[in-house]
Amino acid sequence: MLLSTIFMFDHLAREIVARLKSASSVGLVFHFRPDPDSLGSGAALAAFLEAQGIPYFFYCISGVADDARLFDIDPTRVLSLTQMCTANLEIVCTFDAGDIKFAGLDWLMTSDNFRRKPLLINFDHHVTNTRYGDINVIDTECSSTTEVMYKFFKALDWKITKRVAQYLLAGILVDTDHFSNPATTSASLTVAADLLSHGAPLLQLRQFLFERRGLSALRFIGEVLSRLRKNPRYNLAVTYLTDEDIKNHGLNGEEIEGLSNILNLLGDVKAMLLLKGGKDIIRGSLRTTSPEVDVGRLAEVFGGGGHRKAAGFTVTGTLQNTERGLQVI
Repeated sequence: MLLSTIFMFDHLAREIVARLKSASSVGLVFHFRPDPDSLGSGAALAAFLEAQGIPYFFYCISGVADDARLFDIDPTRVLSLTQMCTANLEIVCTFDAGDIKFAGLDWLMTSDNFRRKPLLINFDHHVTNTRYGDINVIDTECSSTTEVMYKFFKALDWKITKRVAQYLLAGILVDTDHFSNPATTSASLTVAADLLSHGAPLLQLRQFLFERRGLSALRFIGEVLSRLRKNPRYNLAVTYLTDEDIKNHGLNGEEIEGLSNILNLLGDVKAMLLLKGGKDIIRGSLRTTSPEVDVGRLAEVFGGGGHRKAAGFTVTGTLQNTERGLQVI
């Protein structure tokens, strides 16, 4: 029987574990350009599977960046697209992906590319998740998907190791912007405290996740700030960057992570939009601290999603500066 749920229940956790233990191999899928929440959730379940002797592999449509070293992602276990199709996986788990396209599985799961279509388990915390899994483990009250995984392990009465505590706390720290944004709740603080008691290294995580920007990165952030424009009609601040900008400044994705949260410090607008232009693809990141604004619903207009205070979307096109201002071509 296929199960779907919004909240975490003990019987659901046990049902999932029973299925995992009967599987010959499991695929753990990070979303496009994975952040520490997606990476930490997948790495935590990998540690659980390893402890149970269950074979597993990783997959990410955009590849896994250097951040993976914090999560002990074994590169020999990372599958290519071709390997993903031929690995004969019985179960595929996705982490922090609001829809199947963001998980990078849209064409894989809707065609005959798999030798056999695996059971799809969807772990997430986003309100806008489309419930695309055969089993959906979604708790929208959680600050992060790693907090969902924490509840999952607690429901199983599985002892969280120091290594797993590190993975889980990393996701919470990033999604709450170090306990400073509206995703922070009394529950997330309680979970974080418990993870610290299990040995999660808070100071080291903070340094790795938030304090690694070099001089070039700070100068580039200043350049992005100088591009800020205010749309008076919608009281929205907008700025942008491109992959070419990042390349020209000799930066990598890690050094500009969290830029949206920095821009969210603006106090005289209702919301902020950061556009990131790549080759024929534009990614939008929306943030707000206004109680009146739901950027998750705004992101849905463009085919994306997220939370009331933090959301994102991806559209096809190219960013171009014109006499009329920034336009999507």
